[in-house]
Amino acid sequence: MIDTLPEYNEVYQQEFGDQLHYRAHVVLLTFAILLPLFSILDYVTVRDHSRQFLIWRISASLFCLFVLFLNLRDKKHRHPFLFGVTAYLVSALTISPMIVQTGGYSSFYYVGLILVLVTFTAIFPLTMIQTAVLGGILFAIYAVPIFLSNTFTLNGFHDFLANSFFFVTFIIIIVVQSRADHKARTTEFNLRMKEREIGKKLTFYAGKLEDEVRKKTKDLKESESRYRDLYENIIDDVILVDRDNRVLLANPRFYHSLGLSDTDHDIDFLKLPHPEDIPAVQNGMLDKLRQGENVTGFQFRLQAKDGKALEVECNATTIRKEGVLVGFQMLIRDISTRIKLERELLQSLKTVQETRTATILGLAKLSEYRDVHSEKHLERVREYCQIIAGELASRREYQQSIDEQYIEDLYNSSILHDIGKVTISDEILLKQDMLTPQEIETIRQHTTYGGNILKAVDDQTEGQSFLSMAKAIAYFHHEKWNGSGYPYGLREEEIPLAARIFALADAYDALTTMRKYRPARPHEEAVKVIEREKGAHFAPDIVDAFMARHVSFNEIRQEYATEAEDMTPYPKSDCCQARRMLTDKFRPDYPLGVP
Repeated sequence: MIDTLPEYNEVYQQEFGDQLHYRAHVVLLTFAILLPLFSILDYVTVRDHSRQFLIWRISASLFCLFVLFLNLRDKKHRHPFLFGVTAYLVSALTISPMIVQTGGYSSFYYVGLILVLVTFTAIFPLTMIQTAVLGGILFAIYAVPIFLSNTFTLNGFHDFLANSFFFVTFIIIIVVQSRADHKARTTEFNLRMKEREIGKKLTFYAGKLEDEVRKKTKDLKESESRYRDLYENIIDDVILVDRDNRVLLANPRFYHSLGLSDTDHDIDFLKLPHPEDIPAVQNGMLDKLRQGENVTGFQFRLQAKDGKALEVECNATTIRKEGVLVGFQMLIRDISTRIKLERELLQSLKTVQETRTATILGLAKLSEYRDVHSEKHLERVREYCQIIAGELASRREYQQSIDEQYIEDLYNSSILHDIGKVTISDEILLKQDMLTPQEIETIRQHTTYGGNILKAVDDQTEGQSFLSMAKAIAYFHHEKWNGSGYPYGLREEEIPLAARIFALADAYDALTTMRKYRPARPHEEAVKVIEREKGAHFAPDIVDAFMARHVSFNEIRQEYATEAEDMTPYPKSDCCQARRMLTDKFRPDYPLGVP
């Protein structure tokens, strides 16, 4: 069955007939040569039969040459398939009696039939069905004479089964290969026919295209003058540069911008940038252009003839002629005004950011000035929070939740943690005697007051702001990992991450700074206390991050040591009162229950 397109069947049959004629010629000649050549094998392996086998081989070879002669005289290519199959069958029938003579069931001469099959199908174009039929005939030529002429033995039959297995396997492989070859031939033929049809259409369209080109050429000449006007009056500098960096052509604006005369020739483009920018222009733009890459948005400075530097942005493309790079076209725009405005805007944003940070710190100082914390407490805890958050961000489990913006928001929002203490009266907040249960509860309410204050401000802010994080810290910075904290008794990951981070930073600062009623603990002792509270007061992963960076904590503490040491403990006469406060009194406004 021919799988070609219907309109090409006749052409295909003609081509296929010619191919069969040529392949039949090759098959006949191949078998005519190979058949007597294998007499060498006969002489080596079965010398007793070699003379008889030689006669059979020469006879078959002469017969193939006779059929070859008939094929050559078949000028109209009527019977190439018949001639090719004749050579196939003659070769097989020649080898078959050799198999019977050399042992039949156990003879290794069956390999000769496989060689005939492989040689024939490799040269002669067949369909899958034709290959399967001829393979079956070949197997019959192998098996039938054996059963008719040789004595049956069990061992011999086992050898026959083994030989047959390989024989049939080769037949199956050849059948599959024939199917693939046939499909490839028809596919190639169809593509070739389509290509021929497309070629005819292209020839037709080429004639039409020539007419269109003549028309377009005329239109182009008419528009050339308009393009020149546009080129000369465009608001940007347009220049053409060759591969040796020489300026070949430029519009008048280019010369005017740099204070050059339009009569100047042989201008080296690399002498036009500011001296400090020449390496960047060479490596970042010209080298890329020479490699065939286009360049967009490349910024550098041009130096005018009077020494004035112009901030410019360049878009450049390569120019090729017949596939060869010959130069570059550059569109250069003066962005000096834009750069100036961007710098002013950045400075303005920086000023706004600094003002916002100073305002936040000033607001937070309202609570610090009314409390017994040491000086610079706010500055230290925000540094501590930044260290912990930075360490967590380097760990895989936090890479999605902690980024640079998160760390910046934590840095700014952490200092507002005790803003709620502005609502606590001085009589309670600064009381030196033991607090009553009612006073303890009042002080604990500073978390709720602070969170509510920040919530009210955050509700007036559009979009996401750092106040959302500040609100979470204010509400929950006294919650504990085991659920024993306040005001809500949250536990584990119910506590927001920012509050968990701040809780440890605040505790470290409380432990390592001096109070009016006790000295500061050493850094090493504070580390041991925090490690002991892992999984109780503090989240385990937060403690792990602290342990990895506690040296940085100590450096921050030492940096602010001068200010912290300005606080003087109680006089010696009051030591008993201070000790009593440490042992008998619980102040809920400090981490770990330590004042």
